[in-house]
Amino acid sequence: MPLLRLLVVVWFAISAAMVTAQDEPLHEPLEAVAPGSVDIWGMHITTVRAQYRQYTPKERASTTVERIRSIPVAKRYDVSVNLVQEQDYKGAWVMVNDQRIIGLLDKDAPEKLTIGEYAEQAKSRLELWLERRDAQQKPELLVKGAIYTAIASLCFGGIIFLLLRGRERLLAWLEKRNNPGANASRLQVGGIYLLPYLVSMLSSLARLLLMALIALFSYLWLAYVMRQFPYTVGFGQRLTDYIVDIVTKIGLGILGSIPDIVMVLVIFWLASIVNDMVKNVFSRIERGRLRSSLFDPETAKATRRVIVVLVWLFSIVIAYPYIPGSGTEAFKGVSVFLGLIVSLGSAGIVSQVLGGLIVVYSRAFQPGEYVKVSDYEGTVTTVGVLSTKIKTIKNEEITIPNAVLLNASSTNYSRLAKPDGIIISTSVTIGYDTPWPQVHHLLLDAAQRTEGVRDKPEPNVRQTALSDWYVEYRLLVHIDQPEIKVAVLSELHQHIQDVFAEADLQIMSPHFIDQPEQALVPAPWVAPDKAPATDEPK
Repeated sequence: MPLLRLLVVVWFAISAAMVTAQDEPLHEPLEAVAPGSVDIWGMHITTVRAQYRQYTPKERASTTVERIRSIPVAKRYDVSVNLVQEQDYKGAWVMVNDQRIIGLLDKDAPEKLTIGEYAEQAKSRLELWLERRDAQQKPELLVKGAIYTAIASLCFGGIIFLLLRGRERLLAWLEKRNNPGANASRLQVGGIYLLPYLVSMLSSLARLLLMALIALFSYLWLAYVMRQFPYTVGFGQRLTDYIVDIVTKIGLGILGSIPDIVMVLVIFWLASIVNDMVKNVFSRIERGRLRSSLFDPETAKATRRVIVVLVWLFSIVIAYPYIPGSGTEAFKGVSVFLGLIVSLGSAGIVSQVLGGLIVVYSRAFQPGEYVKVSDYEGTVTTVGVLSTKIKTIKNEEITIPNAVLLNASSTNYSRLAKPDGIIISTSVTIGYDTPWPQVHHLLLDAAQRTEGVRDKPEPNVRQTALSDWYVEYRLLVHIDQPEIKVAVLSELHQHIQDVFAEADLQIMSPHFIDQPEQALVPAPWVAPDKAPATDEPK
């Protein structure tokens, strides 16, 4: 129903436009009058552009076609041009055996032709049409055309057959190659076997190419067949002229675009040379082979990427006017569409890119360093353009968008680890009845027993709080590698429990409510396989 309503509205709009056009005065400007084309049997004879009295160009063209059709068949045609002038009208008549057939006005002729020259063109085309009309009455020409049509049809069928067989053989050859054999290693990228995808893509391309070739040969066959018969030779000539015009335009366009293409290639070639120079310089800075007061090895890689992107963008801007078709409306439409897409999606991308650059140039952390970002802790594996990847101690890879890094606090454990290592700490709470020197001694003893704790600088103990019921002691130790922080703390806690159990001292953490009647000190634990043997029966 909506479609029917739309059609009704369009019909009334067209009808109203036609009525309005009929009610317009006859003295309408010439530019607003549509020209009329005199075409018969697919052959163009002439074009009338001016209005004669109350007759529009299209009405004049229709009347002229009727006159041409009414020309009687004769053994000889006397076609001539007579120049005439009638009141305010000046023009010419194309006569056939003293019969007026084509009437032309001086305003019908293009600017570069006189009315006489324009009438001579119409005369030549009319003579050619008369010859074709008379040839249509000859059976031998029809038989000859039929024979040529049959031969062309056989050739066309053979070409289509060969195209179909060729496509089948190509697809069969591709299927034979589609097996994970000796060529598998050559067609793998990132562990992905690419041959099935290539086979699918080539199969689709083969089908598209077959359809395009069938359409092309069908077009050529139809144009050739139409040119074999006088009645349809005009249509066949139009088809031939159309494809010849397309090929000519494409060829001339390619030839005319050669200087611009050469300029584009030169611009991109110069851009590649500049990029190679930039990569060479900054790669040497990154490896430490070249020292610069402006750049250092930590920021050389990011700087190289930024400069390379800017060089290519600058080269594209310079080469844009020389790209063939850059001034066409279609190219402008595509440019507007791409610009709209970039505008809608660039806000998030720009924030990510700027976040990555800020991380790099602020030297917050680099690949290989052990860091903590928000709630994530691990080793930095990649500082990319859009995100940063961290590998945790649980062998998990965490991807953090660079935009998040702009608003998150980070801790770098590796930056100051040399030469004294990093400091890790743990705390215990012991009652006031235990002398503090004894607590210091026990904590330092636990640190000495822990593997990974450095002797220099020496571990030390700080009394960080004097609470209501206990004293808080904090043990500070140094380790070399921040990656083993969790493992060292785990072992350190074990040894702290052991030393306080050996000294019969209670750790009053995390909360203290009342002093127990008996000290809550765990008994030393012995593994079952190391327990002493007893004489008790099993």
